Amino acid sequence: MKEDMGIFKTLALITQLGLSMALPIIIGVVAGKYLDERLGTGYVLLIVFSIIGVLASFRNLYHLAYKSTRKK
Repeated sequence: MKEDMGIFKTLALITQLGLSMALPIIIGVVAGKYLDERLGTGYVLLIVFSIIGVLASFRNLYHLAYKSTRKK
């Protein structure tokens, strides 16, 4: 039974890592594309918001890694 809990904790951590990496990038791309279409700025805001999304993803990854290593 204890092994099952370890598997579930690992699966939850992997899922949390994936979501915290993917969601900021997807939101940045969607927001940048929407604003580019709305404001007619070409692909400028798409690139800017994509970079912001990637930076936010790495920040989330750093904080999750820091938090998980600090508990142990």
